[in-house]
Amino acid sequence: MKQILIYALTFSVIVLPTLFFTMLAERQGRKAAGEREHSTWLFAMMRPFVDLLMMAGVGTFFRKAFPGRCAELQKQLNFAGLKFTAAEICCLQLFLVILSGVAVGCVTAGVVDEENRISIPVAGVIAAVIGGSLPGIVIGNLVRERRLSILKAIPYSIDLIASAMRGGLDFSAAVRFYVKLGIDSPLTDEYSQMLREMELGVVRTVALQNMADRIHIREFTSFAAAIALGTELGAPLTETMEIQGEEMRKARFALAECKAQRAPSLMLLPMALFILPAVFIIILTPVFLKMREAGVPLF
Repeated sequence: MKQILIYALTFSVIVLPTLFFTMLAERQGRKAAGEREHSTWLFAMMRPFVDLLMMAGVGTFFRKAFPGRCAELQKQLNFAGLKFTAAEICCLQLFLVILSGVAVGCVTAGVVDEENRISIPVAGVIAAVIGGSLPGIVIGNLVRERRLSILKAIPYSIDLIASAMRGGLDFSAAVRFYVKLGIDSPLTDEYSQMLREMELGVVRTVALQNMADRIHIREFTSFAAAIALGTELGAPLTETMEIQGEEMRKARFALAECKAQRAPSLMLLPMALFILPAVFIIILTPVFLKMREAGVPLF
């Protein structure tokens, strides 16, 4: 009975929080507002402890010890629209590692027998790893959802910008026209930032390249390169944009087909966890009962 309780606690401590914060991140990633304000319950609950670690200098230590990792994490936070710093996320991960490991270790110590004491550090280490990875899961899901939303909106935006340019507007005015349409999406935010850079004197091709570097989408990087090449060669931008829009639309269809092809492989895990055990129980239970009635030693 205690072993079953241990397994149940391990499952609930490891799997349920991961599923909860993953679903929370996906729900937040789909939210769009003029002034996007992302805040996770995970960080809100742990904020006082994170502030204590920041005052103790832990965040500064992480920033100096792992500058490359902190810089990459800060880029992800900025792209996801989270108003946090990389040092704060590192402190949050450290606190969750300690909290998860100690809490699960104490619970395991209270339910295991003397001969199973080895399971206490094992459970603590597993819980610490899972707890420390939760902020990364949340941030990764937010970044992935935002990037997917941008990828879906890019072909439509290019068509509208090209149509506005055919109507007599230049590229900057056409992009401003698209932004002022009120289409609320992460892509509109990125275009707005690009326009602000151009208003500050940044060259159009450089502003487009900066936007491509922020969103890290291969198709948009190709679009920015094509616009830069067309500008240098004096080619009509409308034709270039129409071709690039068609290519992005094909890439979007290819992404949908790729996801559809992955569906059978993704179904293997729920089948193995939920469907196959039920099938085995239904098939083997009568056999087990008959063998037990016949007096066959089973265990």
